[in-house]
Amino acid sequence: MGNVITGVMRKATKEVKIKGYFITNGWCVLTYFRSVHLDDDHYDSPYQFNPWRWQDKEMIICNFTPFGGGQMLYPGLDLARLETSIFLHHFVTQFRWVAEDDSVNNFPTVRMKRRMPIWVKRRRRP
Repeated sequence: MGNVITGVMRKATKEVKIKGYFITNGWCVLTYFRSVHLDDDHYDSPYQFNPWRWQDKEMIICNFTPFGGGQMLYPGLDLARLETSIFLHHFVTQFRWVAEDDSVNNFPTVRMKRRMPIWVKRRRRP
């Protein structure tokens, strides 16, 4: 639902107009990535947990910004995805886990109110 970094700061090198707003040369601009990830113009039910929403390559290029974007795209993106997939596979198949009741707080960042407490136990082997 949210990415590792909140956003990035960039300095405007020339005056531009974006969606009716003027950004003057020299101004500092914050690109707030979480607003993109939670935008209902891009995603159906953006406040629901759905890790498959970025499965489409076009959505990844345009709207998935966990490590930066554009020219600053994180070079380890594919490795990070692979490592995360391996971790999740082992976590789900080798452990039992139960999350306690919690709720999502979307402002100013996406966080769980109680920090998502869970109980984890190793599964017994057959």
